[in-house]
Amino acid sequence: MSYSLEKVTSVKEPIYQQMHSYYHFCQNIRHMSPVTLTSKIYTLNNFILTSHLTDLWNISNHLIFEWISQQSQRGNSGRSINDRLAHLKAMLRWQRDMNLEMPQLKLALIPKVCEIPPRKVCFSREQIALVLAHADLQTWLLIRIAFDCGLRISELQKLQIFDIKDDQITITGKGNKRRHAYLCPDVQKRLNDWILSVKIQKFLWPSPIRPDATLATCTIRAYMKQAFQKAGFNNFCPHDLRHSYATDLKKLGATTRQIQAGLGHMSEAVTEKYLSDLEGFDLRELYELKYSDVTSQL
Repeated sequence: MSYSLEKVTSVKEPIYQQMHSYYHFCQNIRHMSPVTLTSKIYTLNNFILTSHLTDLWNISNHLIFEWISQQSQRGNSGRSINDRLAHLKAMLRWQRDMNLEMPQLKLALIPKVCEIPPRKVCFSREQIALVLAHADLQTWLLIRIAFDCGLRISELQKLQIFDIKDDQITITGKGNKRRHAYLCPDVQKRLNDWILSVKIQKFLWPSPIRPDATLATCTIRAYMKQAFQKAGFNNFCPHDLRHSYATDLKKLGATTRQIQAGLGHMSEAVTEKYLSDLEGFDLRELYELKYSDVTSQL
């Protein structure tokens, strides 16, 4: 994987080798997923570029606070800033473990920024049906699969033809962890029609510029948002469909444990232990519940 360090600093500067060593550790020793590593590289390279650091020996709390302020001015949420700050702190702790001196740095004095509680907008089945009436086949599938399977937009974007087996779909979530969802007959038929008509070879949503690549998340978001706007919903966010999935299942009588399994909340040890028996039959039962008597509404 390219670290793109030459785009933010000179190879002659000490920080180039300092950061290259850290990225090498993350990729080849920690074996971080490509998604995590890409996020880390983007964040840290941005910090190097905007702070104009040439050597981590000179890093200070003041520089970090200035960077946080810039992130806020650009409209990034508190949660996004804290996620990026976590990347920065993890790198700096590693550098200290490698005996790099940073005399002006006091990590304990850099708190998290305040976070606004995430929005929890939910759409009913009737509202989703209204939106789908304004969508072409690709957008119809994007919205319906996200709603039916509770997908994050990144999970939706990465879907490949090899992830589909009959009515079962394999989802690669955060931390490269996998879970399964199930497609109802209507979605399965339309998806097969889409695969045949577009001659899908790899990604379900191929880029029109590079068929071997998938659509960018911003493009997928724009397609979905346009359909919602046509239906009269002007404040749509793709993650709303994940909330809608959970709320819909709760109304249908699914247990909280089943919903957690469907959403793939298995990154926390307690959740993993609690959901360890919810694979295969239990998840299929959840989807049969979801489609048993309401599929016709969509």
